[in-house]
Amino acid sequence: MQEEEEELTYGRYLRLDELLALQRPRSDPPHPEELHFIIVHQALELWMKLALHDLERVVGFLDASAWPQALALLNRVNANLATGLDQMRSLQTLPPWDLQRFRSYLGSASGSQSQQFRELELLSGLRDPAYLKALEIEHGGAGLPEALARRLGQRSLAEAHADAAARLGIADWAAFYVDPGPLADFYLVCEALVDYDARWTRWRQEHVALVERTLGTHARGTGGMAITYLQHTIRYRFFPALWALRDELVVRGGGELVGRPPRPVAG
Repeated sequence: MQEEEEELTYGRYLRLDELLALQRPRSDPPHPEELHFIIVHQALELWMKLALHDLERVVGFLDASAWPQALALLNRVNANLATGLDQMRSLQTLPPWDLQRFRSYLGSASGSQSQQFRELELLSGLRDPAYLKALEIEHGGAGLPEALARRLGQRSLAEAHADAAARLGIADWAAFYVDPGPLADFYLVCEALVDYDARWTRWRQEHVALVERTLGTHARGTGGMAITYLQHTIRYRFFPALWALRDELVVRGGGELVGRPPRPVAG
């Protein structure tokens, strides 16, 4: 006789026993601040998993010219990125000396090793040659891990957006922004993508600020990375054309560009 299936409860559905057993401080004796450090990073990985899932769907919506669906999902992705950023900010409450008291137990483990973070960069469309070279070196120079190689070969959010614009006949971004006409829905999608880009910039800036607050400006990270690399990444943009058009709008509006800044590095 087959055993009756256990009743599905909240805890079983979410597998809480397993989930809550995953926080295992390495410091000995366990430092009270290490649990916070672990939980924040685990939570960020969960938010990144959802972002990867949702962005693949956004790419599909863009390819199908389903602007309302793409916009709704992009807005959710942006809200979730903001939530993750707030969680990362909570690490600023970690006293610098308390971090040093358990940091040595982390070995070479570093947030720079987050595979999902790299997958998000690649799925979003980051293709800067220097970035790709550094990524390859980071993994021993013998090619990217399978998951990252797959993301690199996958259709990106930036590609889907550029192809959508081409289908709609948008060649002059500034002119399109002056008068979107019947393409107002696509205009809103573009601005949601600017929001997405801006949240990534904020994420990188806040990460630099967090490192400076907890480790200063000269410490090398547990994974061997210097803060100068993190500062360098702030210039990355997935949708540089959507940022560059702002300069053109200033000129069209009679404004003056003073010492035009370098264009953002294209994704």
